Amino acid sequence: MTRKDMEYIYEKQKELIILERIDSLLTWDKHTTMPKNGFRTRSEAESLIETISHKLLVSNGLYDSVRRLRKANLSKEEKAMVDKLYRRILKSRKLPEEFVGKMSKETSLAYGAWVEARKKSDFEIFKPHLERIVKLKIKEASYIGIKGHPYNSLLDHFEEGMTVERLIPVFAKLKVDLLDLSAKVESSEVYKNKKIRYIKLNFDRDKQMKVCRDVSRRIGIDEDFSRIGVSEHPFTAKMGIDDVRFTINFHDNVMHAFSSTIHEVGHTLYDLNTPKNYTVLSDAPSFGIHESQSRFWENMIGKSRSFWKYYLKKFRKEFRINPKLDEFLIEVNDVHNGLIRIESDELYYCLHIILRFEIELGLIDGKIKVKDLPKIWNEKMREITGKYPKNNAEGVLQDVHWSSGYFGYFPTYAIGTIYAAQIFNSLKKKYPDIEDDITAGDYTKIREWLIKNIHSKGSLYLAEEIIRQCCGEGLNPEAYIEYLTTKYREIYKF
Repeated sequence: MTRKDMEYIYEKQKELIILERIDSLLTWDKHTTMPKNGFRTRSEAESLIETISHKLLVSNGLYDSVRRLRKANLSKEEKAMVDKLYRRILKSRKLPEEFVGKMSKETSLAYGAWVEARKKSDFEIFKPHLERIVKLKIKEASYIGIKGHPYNSLLDHFEEGMTVERLIPVFAKLKVDLLDLSAKVESSEVYKNKKIRYIKLNFDRDKQMKVCRDVSRRIGIDEDFSRIGVSEHPFTAKMGIDDVRFTINFHDNVMHAFSSTIHEVGHTLYDLNTPKNYTVLSDAPSFGIHESQSRFWENMIGKSRSFWKYYLKKFRKEFRINPKLDEFLIEVNDVHNGLIRIESDELYYCLHIILRFEIELGLIDGKIKVKDLPKIWNEKMREITGKYPKNNAEGVLQDVHWSSGYFGYFPTYAIGTIYAAQIFNSLKKKYPDIEDDITAGDYTKIREWLIKNIHSKGSLYLAEEIIRQCCGEGLNPEAYIEYLTTKYREIYKF
C-alpha cells in the first residue's frame, strides 16, 4: 500500500503544480498583455482553476493516502514532503469550496477596480471590493484557526511558522532603529548638500532595457529559461521548471527599472534553481526567504560600492554621463522620506512595510474599518516620513496586494530584508575577498553559494531553519541595522 500511495501522491502533486503554473501563465498575461475588458472573463478562468485545484487538494483519495503515509517508514525527504502536503491539505479542507471560488472571483474583479481607482486616485471605486475581500479574509482566518492573533492564519500562508506575537517586538525594535538611523543621515552635511543630477535624467527606454537585460545576463539569467516583460507592478512568475519570467516598469528615475531588474532576477534565480520535480518540496518554503534573494541582489550587491566600481562604466557609455563614483553612490543610495514603497530607500523601506503590517492587523481584528483607511494611512505615513500623501494614488491605493487578497504578504518583505543581511554576513565569512569578485563583475561564487545553501534545499525545511543552517541563527534584525549603519556612515559621513 505504501508504494501505491506514494505513486498516487506524486501523481496528484504534479497535477496540482501544473495547475499552479497555468494560473501563473494567466497572471502573467493579465498583467502584461490582456486588454482591459478581459478582466471579467479572466476572473471566471482563474476561479475555475482555483476551484479545480481546491477539489483535488481536499479530495478524500489524496487525504487518505497522505494519512496512511504519515505512519509509514519513509526517508527524510519523503517524510518532509508528506508532512508538508498534510499540513496544506488540512488547511485547505477547512475552506469550503464555495468560499474558495468566491474569493478567487472577488479578487480577480478587484484587480481591475484597483487599476482604475489608482489611475483616478479615487478610493471609492476600490472600497466596496476591498470591504468584501476583508470580510472574506476575516472568515478565512476563522476557518483556518491558528492560535493567537487571527492574522496568524493569514501570515502562515506566506511565512509558515511565523506569528504576529513573534513579529511585533522585532518590528518595534526595527522601527525605532531605522528612524534613529535615518535621522542621523538626514542631519549629515553630505545629505544636506547632496545633488541628484544623473539618475533622474530622461533616459531612452530602449537603452534602459538594454542595461537591464545586460545585468540580468551577468548575474546569471539565461534567456532560454526566462523573459522580461513590462507591467504596472514588477513581479516574477514561474510557469514551469525551466520557464520563469519577470516584469519591470519604467519611471523617470533610471534606477527604478535597473534596481527592479536586479530585484526580480533574485527571485528568478531562486525559482530556476529549486529542486526540479513536481512535489511540494520543489518551491521556496516561504515568501520571506524568497524575498531575501531579491533584496540581497538588489541592495547588498546592486547598491554597493564594489558593484558600481564595475557597472558605472557601462552607465557612462550607454547614457553618456560622467559622474564620479562617490557622487553616483549617493544617488543610488539616496535617502529620502518618500511616500511610495517601491521607490523607497533601504532606511525607509521596512518602515513602509511596518505601516502596512499595523493596518492589516487592525483590519483583520476589526479595529480598523475599510472606509477609514485613507485617513489612517495618511496619519501613519506622516508618523514615519513627516509627510501626508497628496492623493490616494500615492497613499492607500499604491499597492496591488490587497486587491489580490494578499493579507499577510507584506511582513514577508521585511522578514526577507532582514534575512538578506544575515545571508550577506554569512557569505562574507565564507569568502572574505568576495568584494573583489563583485568589483570584477563576477558573481559566480555568490550565485553558486546561494544555490547550495538556499535554493537547492527547496522546502525540505522551514525558512527560518534554512537561515539557521546558513547563518547560524534565526530571524535577527541586528545584522540588518549593522549593515545599514556601516554602509550609510561611509556614504554620508555621519
